[in-house]
Amino acid sequence: MNNNLVNCRQGTKYEDKGTFMKFGVTSDANSESGLDEVSRAKNAQGFEEYFADRFYDDSGIEMFVVLMCRDPRWNFKQRIRFVKKDNCLYMDVMLDLNVMSRADSATRKRIVGEKIVNEVPQIVAKKKFKDFDLKRFSSDLREWFEQHGWISRK
Repeated sequence: MNNNLVNCRQGTKYEDKGTFMKFGVTSDANSESGLDEVSRAKNAQGFEEYFADRFYDDSGIEMFVVLMCRDPRWNFKQRIRFVKKDNCLYMDVMLDLNVMSRADSATRKRIVGEKIVNEVPQIVAKKKFKDFDLKRFSSDLREWFEQHGWISRK
């Protein structure tokens, strides 16, 4: 991952509760993808704040997602990397530029929500973080997108 994009920072630690979750999402996309509008909506609806007071383990692990939506001619590949020093998992979620550029705002949000809800927990599961409450994290992730109308309720 490009360290210029973001550096994970340790969450705030509280003796009785553990460490807050830090979960961020940004994009690396062509402008016609419309992801700037999706990002603004996500930020305005308090996505990162929603996770800021949640605990999934005592390790203080942080996660950062990059929504990749570039011209397919450039052959971008998905990157997934855990940086032990920062205790941070960086991952790309790949989006189809042709689909995103033709979609309306609601469809873009649905696509992004479905991709994050379906792919991020699978990536986290493969990393097998000790004592990480993946079931609750997955449920919270789905809940946020459902509550804000990005995806349909299961």
